[in-house]
Amino acid sequence: MTPKLLLILTALLSSAWAFAQANKDSLPAQGSTQIRAEDLLDKLDFNPTSIPVALEGTADAENLEEKPTPLVEYIIDSSGSMGQILSNKKTKIFVMKKILSRYLVSQWTEKSSSGMRVIGSRRKKDCKDNYLAIPPGNAKLGVIEGTVKTMDPMGMTPLYDSMKDAYKDLSGYAGPRRIVVFTDGEETCGKDPCKFAKEVMQKDVDFKFFVIAFGLKGQEETLQKLKCIGDVHQADDEDQLDDLFQDINKDLNPNKNLFVDSPEPKATVFLFRAETPNEIYRRFQASYGIEVPPGRYYAVVNLKPKYRFKEFFIPPKKKVTLKVRGEGHFKAEFVDGLMKIELLNKNRKVVKRFNSDERVALPPGRWGLRMYRDPFYEKTINDYLIVPNGEYEYNIEEAGVAYVEDPA
Repeated sequence: MTPKLLLILTALLSSAWAFAQANKDSLPAQGSTQIRAEDLLDKLDFNPTSIPVALEGTADAENLEEKPTPLVEYIIDSSGSMGQILSNKKTKIFVMKKILSRYLVSQWTEKSSSGMRVIGSRRKKDCKDNYLAIPPGNAKLGVIEGTVKTMDPMGMTPLYDSMKDAYKDLSGYAGPRRIVVFTDGEETCGKDPCKFAKEVMQKDVDFKFFVIAFGLKGQEETLQKLKCIGDVHQADDEDQLDDLFQDINKDLNPNKNLFVDSPEPKATVFLFRAETPNEIYRRFQASYGIEVPPGRYYAVVNLKPKYRFKEFFIPPKKKVTLKVRGEGHFKAEFVDGLMKIELLNKNRKVVKRFNSDERVALPPGRWGLRMYRDPFYEKTINDYLIVPNGEYEYNIEEAGVAYVEDPA
């Protein structure tokens, strides 16, 4: 009799349990309002000059149409309702603090930094709980993360008073001015923020209000009460909020001249001046882009493995896009190449086909991986990250194999 290899479907509960255990520590405690170190931009904890230069990386320059730089103040709603669970055990304020901290640190510049006014974070049922946490134009970079961390969901939502005070905060600036109201609800102190916004817009040509409406899906009545303030942008989860900040940033920071095209858009980028290669100059989230003075720099994208660009130059009136390029290698472990693999793009189109137990070169990015053996087994993994020079192995544990005797 001839031995014959058969696929046996054996869903391994133990592997699912192990996966859950491995990932539970990466989630915040249920209902948490406090962000952790891993929620912020990464710290520089390595020697940047020890990272090999990735020769495949490129720095492409194009013309930049310079515009007047607006001075911006954010009004942050830290009222009691921000303590509500949003999704994945995360509260609204947890998500807001995480994204806001990463964004503000990324966008800080020496010549112009945003201000931040906080409402409802200190006292319950107090409509005067409205204070300037970070003055516009002169904030120290190290203050931002610490200030955002201390906010707790506590009190009321005095939008009118905070908008009026923020307008005064920006009154001494000669250029364009912007107020961004971040809230999950309407005014709760009996005043009319729409009336104030209308008065300002009638007398101040170069002034604009934006509203970030967070967690208000399906609450059309509340949204209507915010639309009269200014341009309303709505987000209902962490990814949407991150994307929203990227979009609104185009209006708030029109002179950004450094961008990074990374397979992981949320990766931290460390920027160094060429003359001080071991002294960090700026750090920012890759997807945001930043404004820096013209000059020579080099950068490290904190991927796994880390990706270092060779020295590049940002000319005056130009914007430069750094592009992470190069291949990573992937191998799906099974038995004797029996499993078939397809690499899928975001539109679910097949980019590449190969077999298990075969080490293959793949382009950087987030991909879908379809693993199958007709008619016994099929599994698709979404958002699988491939980084240049990375080595990736995936053990297909959900399908088992066994040798049996062929009765023939």
